[in-house]
Amino acid sequence: MGKGAINETLPNYGGVYAGDGSNDGVRERVESSDLVLSIGAIKSDFNTAGFTYRVSQLSTIDFHSIYTPVKLSEYPNVRMNGVLQKVIARMGRLNIEDGPKPTNKVPSAEKESFSETITQAWFWPTMGQWLQPKDIVITETGTANFGIWETRFPSDVTAVSQVLWGSIGYATGSCQGVALAAKEMGIKRTILFTGDGSFQLTAQEVSTMIRQKLNPIIFVICNEGYTIERFIHGMDATYNDVQEWKYKDLVAVFGGQEGKTARTYQVKTKKEVEELFKDEEFASAPFLQASNISKLSYMSAANPSISQFVELYMPKEDALRALKLTAEASARTNARE
Repeated sequence: MGKGAINETLPNYGGVYAGDGSNDGVRERVESSDLVLSIGAIKSDFNTAGFTYRVSQLSTIDFHSIYTPVKLSEYPNVRMNGVLQKVIARMGRLNIEDGPKPTNKVPSAEKESFSETITQAWFWPTMGQWLQPKDIVITETGTANFGIWETRFPSDVTAVSQVLWGSIGYATGSCQGVALAAKEMGIKRTILFTGDGSFQLTAQEVSTMIRQKLNPIIFVICNEGYTIERFIHGMDATYNDVQEWKYKDLVAVFGGQEGKTARTYQVKTKKEVEELFKDEEFASAPFLQASNISKLSYMSAANPSISQFVELYMPKEDALRALKLTAEASARTNARE
């Protein structure tokens, strides 16, 4: 959940640490450190890729809002907001060795593939290249939460996530609140990535967004249900399936007018994703945008408060390595219980 807390354009930004689910090179660097300053971290199963967090308590100072553990001692009422100011003041200039350098480079295997199927490994770094400074990015529990780890943000990007508690369905409602705040603050782009299963829990909030004349860009990842649960509880278990909706048609059901108050897209191939990301009008976020990544349809419009909705199609059995590792660990824990 620390994703986005640090300016990722800094030269000493190394990536995300989450045990075995860490970005390349990060786990080795963190776990071999003489001292780790852990700021506000709560080590849940998803937050640590299945409790694969291997940093010794003896080499960690764990700053929290109401107490601070140091080695085997805990200091109540020693609060991070006061202590960290003093730590920074005494730290002086640091001599930082070169470490991991995360990029939005598409993996070679994906780049060389002739397949037009949109994969998780291809999409997230490609999307990272499309992000802009000051974007707000909301990721739903599941493939999107793990996918966003694979991007490197431009400056001042805010990330909103619930990977800590795994609250499925939170993201669409969260997007409504964030987009309203962003509108008041003059922030241009609020971008939501949610799975089809999660979206079905709180889809009605799209209606509120239209009523409030908000203009988020909404990506619904259509992969036939709860992919993360498939890896934990059974790939072919029927309770991980969902009824397939015509997701982008919900915009009209909720009162959005195509080309006037909303634009909808369906995209199913890599080429269509690339075309969508090159579309300057889409990138400018004048609408509520909802996309199904499959087939693109463009409508002209001048209304500055229009939602854009995208259906984005991916294979149901496709997931990133970090998600698979976390799911395997969760499955083992469930089996013991």
